[in-house]
Amino acid sequence: MPSPFPAFARKFFRSYRNGSLPLGHSFVRRLLELPLSQYQEIQLRSGLKMKIDLSKGNQNAIFWNDGDVDAQLYWAIRELVPVGGVFVDCGANCGLMGLLARQYRFAKVIFIEPHPRLAKTIQANIQLNGFADSCELIEAAVSNVQGKINFYEDLQNDGSHSIHASWGKNLKVIGNVPCMTLGEIIDSRKLNGIDFLKIDTEGNDLNALKSLGNYLRPDFLKMVYVEMTNDREEAADLMMSHGFIGFGSAAGNRRVKAGQQRAYEAGRQTNFFEPFDLKIHCDGDVLWCGRNSALAAHLTKLCKITLIR
Repeated sequence: MPSPFPAFARKFFRSYRNGSLPLGHSFVRRLLELPLSQYQEIQLRSGLKMKIDLSKGNQNAIFWNDGDVDAQLYWAIRELVPVGGVFVDCGANCGLMGLLARQYRFAKVIFIEPHPRLAKTIQANIQLNGFADSCELIEAAVSNVQGKINFYEDLQNDGSHSIHASWGKNLKVIGNVPCMTLGEIIDSRKLNGIDFLKIDTEGNDLNALKSLGNYLRPDFLKMVYVEMTNDREEAADLMMSHGFIGFGSAAGNRRVKAGQQRAYEAGRQTNFFEPFDLKIHCDGDVLWCGRNSALAAHLTKLCKITLIR
């Protein structure tokens, strides 16, 4: 019988983190983590099941925060992805966001992840939740070239693996991986449209956008959620020139965003996004949709809601 301690530890930490004391969170977490084994199989508050490796930063955060990571993306998936829509998770890591799209919106999900270990984790989590009938894993990198490409593992940050050797200081090449364009993936899967495309390719997001080719248009791509880091000015110009309007993540630290998420789950309206401004959103994630779409009008209206702090 599984030990009840991991579930107790997570519940206790969540209560402490959301309490009135703003200090000591890291210390409490490290203390609770001491008796835990490295590999965990958990069930998040949402009911989603996941296999977790506590030695990996991203998965460790999912474990202790009960899946409450990237609050604005979590909200966008639950509120904006149409039921039964197509969700493409490009740079899926351990697969959390794509799994949430399948769980909450019954989406058809395509996971794209080049790291062999993370790809195995995604496949295990698909099977664990019984999602194999509506989820597909493509083990490849995405760029505007095809073939084989060197892939670099970040030895300290499990969310920063990249095809670019210059992306970080702790990168080690782990071999060649297949490289595909998004246009190629769309053609091979005969997709008629994508409702939500998430791109998080660690320094290669502009090339991933370019790899869409003629599919980079609002009538085919309803929403594109992309990490705006390298080449952000060129990426923004590319999206706007193709008829998209952007909404950046609203300002706020971790406690502010956690408060926003709790308010949302309590049924209160709050805004996770604001109109994109390159000077303000010089780094971070941006949600793009058609300039004259109903989604743009909806997000613009929500932007007028005062932030809950």
